[in-house]
Amino acid sequence: MLNEHKKHTDVIHYKIARPKAFTLIELLVVIAIIALLLAILMPSLTKAKQQARRLICSSNMRQMGIALKTYLMDNRDRLPDSSCHIADPDKYWINILSRYLGEDLLFQCPADESKNFVDWSRPLDEQSEDARWSSFALNALLDSQCSRCNGRYNDVKAIRKPQYCIYVSESPSSWTSYDHVHPEMWFYNIDLAKGNVAWDRHSKRSNYLFADGHAELLEIEKTYTWPTSCFWFPDTAPGWPSDE
Repeated sequence: MLNEHKKHTDVIHYKIARPKAFTLIELLVVIAIIALLLAILMPSLTKAKQQARRLICSSNMRQMGIALKTYLMDNRDRLPDSSCHIADPDKYWINILSRYLGEDLLFQCPADESKNFVDWSRPLDEQSEDARWSSFALNALLDSQCSRCNGRYNDVKAIRKPQYCIYVSESPSSWTSYDHVHPEMWFYNIDLAKGNVAWDRHSKRSNYLFADGHAELLEIEKTYTWPTSCFWFPDTAPGWPSDE
């Protein structure tokens, strides 16, 4: 009798301890709930990732501004030049400000789609021709050898309102061996301007460094819209040149 009771007790214990398996319907419900949660969370995660990239890029641009101010103090308010009239890469603005920063990666925006960037510690002729120089481009109207302005506005003191004159903008991810823009070639056309600026890199906006060293995140229309605002010409910014 005791043995039979023990057997009966063991069966009860076995039945209690046996785990209950998911049915197919329950499994499908769990998968549907997970998919729904992902669908709800993904836009928020994407938005947060974009915001983080934008903040890093803005911070990088501000660091460039700090380097620029230091450089100006050391060079009698003369701005670094682009590659437009210079053959020596060591004298490009990218390398000059990089030495003041001590950090090359500040010239690469985290939202820049390009994966192949130049290693500025090596000669350019030893690297791939399709390597990207930087995520940014300099306003060539502020070069010391600018033919339109005779180099006059390479001196920040000569710029009408430095706080309204763009010195550095974000460049398209497709650009490789190019580090400057020519706003005088846009001819009032916003589409031509958009072809030379990564205007939509940060939710239809991009970062700009102004000649006075401050940085702003702006829509390109706020910088270049006839006949209201134009932040690109050192002799008239924030207005338009009369002869354009």
